[in-house]
Amino acid sequence: MNRRRMLTAGGGLAALLLLPSLGFAQSLGSASSFAILAGNKVAFTGAVTILGSVGVSPGNSITGLPSGQPTGGTVHNSDATAAQAQTDLDAAAAALDGMTCGTALSGQDLGGKTLVPGVYCFNNNAALTGALTLDGQGNANAVFVIQIKTTFTTAVNAIVNLTNGAVNTNVWWRAGDATFGSGTVILGNVIADGSITFNTSATLNGRALARHGQVTLNTNFVGDPSTPTLPSTWGTMKIRYR
Repeated sequence: MNRRRMLTAGGGLAALLLLPSLGFAQSLGSASSFAILAGNKVAFTGAVTILGSVGVSPGNSITGLPSGQPTGGTVHNSDATAAQAQTDLDAAAAALDGMTCGTALSGQDLGGKTLVPGVYCFNNNAALTGALTLDGQGNANAVFVIQIKTTFTTAVNAIVNLTNGAVNTNVWWRAGDATFGSGTVILGNVIADGSITFNTSATLNGRALARHGQVTLNTNFVGDPSTPTLPSTWGTMKIRYR
């Protein structure tokens, strides 16, 4: 039995034990170098800082990218690199979709919860109001997968906190679409079938990867995602890909 089949057929715990050995970030393939990847369009408004590559495929629209950006990456507008990244992203999305749900959270708000490593699922939309804590339980390889059938939406000033060794690179948000409210501090790898939208002052420490839709950013705010109070003098958004 190959590793992909084991991931699909096994339970949540078995899948989690396998993920670190797979090097799941590496399984993004060429998509792992992208901070932002869209299928249709990438649209920037205002001062935005990007740490990692920016790409779009099969669409060819990247608008409003600030001068001097991205940092630590390059722009790939409907080229072979972006196309290959989308192919690799499709494979990663399929792997996440194939993981067995460990805990069903449909109808519950993520705010106020503390989650331990595992695979969590929503049969429809999911919301985050307030603070969500991800507890790594002392394991730097702890993996968190949140499968959301439709839309993931965060409220104004929502925040994700890491504790006990959890790291953002091992956090996976798999959704239909994602919309982050103003002031949200989100982290991890966001993989959407449709579009990903950042409202003013939202912050991401991770990757925004949209398979078919667009990624939209608007004068966003930057800061350490573990810090709930961000310096008021900061006026750009940083998307870090590692």
